[in-house]
Amino acid sequence: MARCGLRSPAVSIDERPAIPADPVSLPRRIAPYIALLLLLLPASSSSAWGPDGHRVAGEIAWRSLSPKTKAALGELLPKGRYDTLAEAATWADTYARSHPREYRWLDPFHYVDADPHADHVIAGPRCECVLAAIEIQTDRLRNPNSPHDAKVDALRLLAHFVGDVHQPLHVSHPDMRGGTTIDLRFDGERVTLHRLWDSELLDRKLRQRNRGRSPRWRAYAQSLVDTQDAAESARWSASLDPHVWADESLALSKQPLFAVQRDESLGDAYYEKAIPVVEQRLEQSGIRLAALLNSIFDPSRPVQ
Repeated sequence: MARCGLRSPAVSIDERPAIPADPVSLPRRIAPYIALLLLLLPASSSSAWGPDGHRVAGEIAWRSLSPKTKAALGELLPKGRYDTLAEAATWADTYARSHPREYRWLDPFHYVDADPHADHVIAGPRCECVLAAIEIQTDRLRNPNSPHDAKVDALRLLAHFVGDVHQPLHVSHPDMRGGTTIDLRFDGERVTLHRLWDSELLDRKLRQRNRGRSPRWRAYAQSLVDTQDAAESARWSASLDPHVWADESLALSKQPLFAVQRDESLGDAYYEKAIPVVEQRLEQSGIRLAALLNSIFDPSRPVQ
């Protein structure tokens, strides 16, 4: 599977086996060799959003699902830590990345590299990137012949990757490394630009808005649902093409908000400009995830 974008892997594509969509299908005798090759590849740009960001998007999606879709998902959310859509959306970071020997193959699927001068993200049919990840997991959920366990993983991955593609720094020029190499100060603390957009901006919002309420992210997600504009939500859910979502992130990544210099100090003024973008992208992620899941499990339901 070819890597989409402009980054060159340490091991050429011709030198390593294609990575299957489902790691379970790897023959045991070759899995160790593929794991070794993957360890030689450059690490991905880090996780998009933090756990609470993915939870917010997952909770918004859950509240926008049809009853039929919720019933179908109930069969794919086994009891335990990941038994809600909000928690399932964190699985690719909280569980998969804590088990790198099994799931390192997922790393390049969290993002897509793009030409900074282009208006559209160009991804080939076998792109090893977040766009392919969304399509693969969507197809797996649609396929009535997919094994149950494969669908469980597909739901977790789809919920996560839809969130990833809405994080602007996960659709950017590879030289930016998703902002992971840009160190700065925010509210007096040293962070990277990527971490700022992953979690720090949202964490500040949660601290301000939901003091004493637990979990803060759920109350915040409910507040976003309560204030959603129906017409705007309908426009967002009308497009189920992840390439469109990626183009939106690419356009945002080229805005002045992301033209931050190393060692720059950011505070209230930056926060006030950035947090509306964070909120909108989380809302769009949740609304679109719900529309996508409804199209899979309740296709007769009109898009709302």
